[in-house]
Amino acid sequence: MHTLISTLLIALLTMPAWADIESLRSEANIAAAAGEADVAASKLRQILELSPDDGATHYRLGTILMDSGGDTFDAVESFERAGELEFQPMGVAYRLSRIYARTGRTENALDQMGIMADGGFGLLNLIEDQSDYDSVRGNERFETALESIRAARFPCAADERHRSFDFWIGEWTVTQNGQFAGTSSVQPILGHCTVFEQWESASGTFGKSFNYYDPGHDHWRQIWIGDSGSIIEFTGEARDGGIFYTAETINPDDGSVTHHKFEFTVIEEDGVRQYWETSTDEGESWQSIWDGRYERRVD
Repeated sequence: MHTLISTLLIALLTMPAWADIESLRSEANIAAAAGEADVAASKLRQILELSPDDGATHYRLGTILMDSGGDTFDAVESFERAGELEFQPMGVAYRLSRIYARTGRTENALDQMGIMADGGFGLLNLIEDQSDYDSVRGNERFETALESIRAARFPCAADERHRSFDFWIGEWTVTQNGQFAGTSSVQPILGHCTVFEQWESASGTFGKSFNYYDPGHDHWRQIWIGDSGSIIEFTGEARDGGIFYTAETINPDDGSVTHHKFEFTVIEEDGVRQYWETSTDEGESWQSIWDGRYERRVD
């Protein structure tokens, strides 16, 4: 019984404090939205008098001071306290790195950049477009950290396994048996996670393929879709400087199965050979259905 009464008394005594905090937080948000940074900062400081271990409020106070041109020392102190309370450690490092770079404390800024890089900070645009870092751009430690952050943001571009099909990237004129067969534009998309082909044949048909490395299964895949309704999903591997695909398709009319072998290999300095064979007898015999030569266009 005594325990229940004590719990109720504590709850009753703390309710006004929490009500005050929420009221102050609302007032701080209204003041910040109105551009009244001093008022917002004052309200946040009042919250911290009631709840000194509120990491979110320390972070919010530091942000308001920093963005409004307020006291830099107080902003740093607020962010450091938020970090001690383990509130948004990457955000704390980002904000501190900017303040330090802005105020000429290069080594401190670079230390925080290292924390960001090691912690997997991936918001690359917040660094590349931020003028606070102008004083440290070109510094070896800055560029090293930036590369790590870029790799966190675009892991496919940083992983050589995803780059095995880069030899096909470009603008191409395609021939077969010495005759013009079409054009192809092949570009990396989605942070280099996909090699995207746009094909237009000499007869005016179109097709697109999406080629990507699947790290979970350690192989390459291609999904080809043509405007005639043809859809083929290939699976393959990167080896010997090329990409080697296989596939199986089923004719919806009679259920017959066709096996495919589809190879991409480099020829000469600016050329790619695309060789396609099919089998309708479970691989006993193979027939060549396409032998395309890609020649890089120079505009």
